[in-house]
Amino acid sequence: MDFIDYCDQNKILLAIFPPHATHTLQPLDVALFKPLSTAYSNELSSFIDQCQELLTITKSHFFPLFYRAWEASFKESTILRAFEVTGLSPFNSEVILQKFRAIAAESDSEWSNLSASDWRKIRTLIDRAVTHRESSKISQLDRTVHRLSSQAKVAQNEIRDLKEALINERKRRKRDKPLLLQEPEEYNGGAAF
Repeated sequence: MDFIDYCDQNKILLAIFPPHATHTLQPLDVALFKPLSTAYSNELSSFIDQCQELLTITKSHFFPLFYRAWEASFKESTILRAFEVTGLSPFNSEVILQKFRAIAAESDSEWSNLSASDWRKIRTLIDRAVTHRESSKISQLDRTVHRLSSQAKVAQNEIRDLKEALINERKRRKRDKPLLLQEPEEYNGGAAF
C-alpha cells in the first residue's frame, strides 16, 4: 500500500494491467522485444555464417552481438511508436479494443516458407486445404510428409553432429603430432650400443 499512497501523494496515475494482458498492453512487449529478438537472431545467424559453424558462441561473443541488435531495434522512433500502438500516448482505447473485437484472419505469409521440420504446420495446411479428411490418399500424403520431414530433421542433426566430430578430431590431431627431431628411419630412440 505504500507504493499506492506514494503515487497518490505525488499525483502519479497508477495503471494496473489486467492479468494475462501484458502482451497486448505493454509497449515493450508489443513493439520492442519482437524486433530485438529478430535483430539478435539475425546477428547470431550472420555470426554463424561468417565462421562457417566452426566456432561456438562464447560469453565474449554475446555482448557485441546483442548490442548491435539493441541499437538496431531500440530507437527513439520505435519507442514512441510502441506507446502509440498500445494506445497509451496519445491515449486511444480503441486501438486495444479493436484487437479484441476483430477476428484475426491468418495470413498466407505464415505458410510461405515452411521447412522440412515444420510438419505440424504442413499438416494444418493440409487439413485446411482438404475438406474430406478421411480419404486414404490424404492420409497417405500426411504420413509421407511426416516421414520426409522427420528424415530431413534427422539428416540435419547428423550433419551437425558430424561437423562437430570433425572439428573435435582436427583439434585432437593437432595436439597429438609428435615433434620429429630426425628422419624416422635414422632415429633409433637414443639408445647407444
